[in-house]
Amino acid sequence: MAEKKSKTKAGKGKAAKKKEAEVRCEAEHEHDESCCAEPDFLSGNSQRSFALYDLWFETLSQAVDEQIAPEQNKREMMFLTVSNAVLDMVMDILPEDMSAVVAENIDDYLAVTLVNKKYGVDILKTFQDEFTKAHGRSFDDEEKLKKALDDFQEKYWNTPRKDLKDKSPNQAVEEALAEFDL
Repeated sequence: MAEKKSKTKAGKGKAAKKKEAEVRCEAEHEHDESCCAEPDFLSGNSQRSFALYDLWFETLSQAVDEQIAPEQNKREMMFLTVSNAVLDMVMDILPEDMSAVVAENIDDYLAVTLVNKKYGVDILKTFQDEFTKAHGRSFDDEEKLKKALDDFQEKYWNTPRKDLKDKSPNQAVEEALAEFDL
């Protein structure tokens, strides 16, 4: 993503950085999932989910069951409560400056994902495909790749696109961020 006005000056979000890494990877060799495998620290998330279940599920279920509301509203309340609690927990365990960076990256990830859903596109994959089409997969050195990425990135994120109803990716992302006051 082209640099956006940032509360934290953190720069690109995690999803954009991942796609940029994949473009770099493809420039060096044929990209496949093994070269961008999930980091080890994520592999414990299913077990962490069970720990959170033990900590929160019974109490949360009881509180939701006690509410006088239609069943659909109870499930919505449960989802919103759990997602809020997980986000609070993540932000609380990090130093303040890192929490700000993580919050901004989560906001960017959510905004890009919301844009993808709203317009039926994958703006990061489209970036990767269009960059590869325009510049190929091989570069003489890292500096040439960086220059090509920087130039392409600025144009891509700021040019209106038909698949985004004549909005630039940055405009669509900013719109999604504003819709949820992020």
